[in-house]
Amino acid sequence: MRLVPFAVLLALLSPLLRAQDKITLTNGDVLNGTIKTMADGKLILTNAAIGDITIPFASIANLSTTNPVELVTSDGEILKRRITGIDHGELRLDGGAPGAPAAPALAVAMLGKINPPPVEVKWTGSLKVSGALTTGNTERRSIGAAFDAVRRSDADRISADAAWDFAEDKDPATNAWRLTQRRVGAGLKYDYFISKRWYALATTRVLGDTFADLQLRYTAGVGVGYQWIESDTTNFLTEVGLSYFNENYLSATPSKDYLAARVAYKLRHAFSDRTRVIHGTEAFPSLENAKDVYFQMSSELQTNLTDSMIASLAHVWDWDNTPAPGRERSDHRIVLSVGWTF
Repeated sequence: MRLVPFAVLLALLSPLLRAQDKITLTNGDVLNGTIKTMADGKLILTNAAIGDITIPFASIANLSTTNPVELVTSDGEILKRRITGIDHGELRLDGGAPGAPAAPALAVAMLGKINPPPVEVKWTGSLKVSGALTTGNTERRSIGAAFDAVRRSDADRISADAAWDFAEDKDPATNAWRLTQRRVGAGLKYDYFISKRWYALATTRVLGDTFADLQLRYTAGVGVGYQWIESDTTNFLTEVGLSYFNENYLSATPSKDYLAARVAYKLRHAFSDRTRVIHGTEAFPSLENAKDVYFQMSSELQTNLTDSMIASLAHVWDWDNTPAPGRERSDHRIVLSVGWTF
């Protein structure tokens, strides 16, 4: 008679015991519990009896979940699906609801995360400095600084940057310092995500450059962007819109302003945990005069010297098809600097 209460208790508990996620390891062992999260190639399974178990994802031969889980692909796409198993290197998925049709399979190689924890919204970026001092036959001193920061949430993104360059040479005849570089600029952009990929944007940028005869170049515009890739290693976006474009000169050259299109793209790709490349272009072709075209292209290679200290080699190309009189259309700057990330 003692077996009867036990059998009844087992019958009552059996649905609960069955309602667990199931993991089969490559060595044949089977683990039951609830999948807590998976990132960086490691899955955490919570078991009521022994707590959290960390399992290398490469050691998993098969897995299934009782409820839908959040799947984040390597290119940033988010899916809410129930996993029914692994077959020939693909996750079998369905919508999670009883009787729901099967969803397209997801290649295991494309799986980035499962149930990722909420991302803390914070600012990330870098501060870099550069400088040089030459004495002897040539007397030269120069200094520069650059700052960039991004704050990304699920709904929006704020980007800000600023740069300053200053240099002067000593005239051997007069022994007086002569200015050879003074350039300062900054930009601010706000992106509001309409969907996972599409976003509306507003952007503005200012620049002053003494030796390009620019007292102030000012742009402000709106547009739309598309986030092609957004992952831990690669970020690629394209943007198009309209912008107000204005240039005021230090000389008596009349200022000019016009309505321009704005076309831009930006790529950031990490080759490893320590080294990454950042490349982008922003162009402003006039919608009023085909000759008025300005663009800036920048390419930067960054590598970590320590966890927070970086070295940077950057090339920046400015092209103004209608510069101030007596000025060149093209400016190239190559900057080697060190800095810190946050």
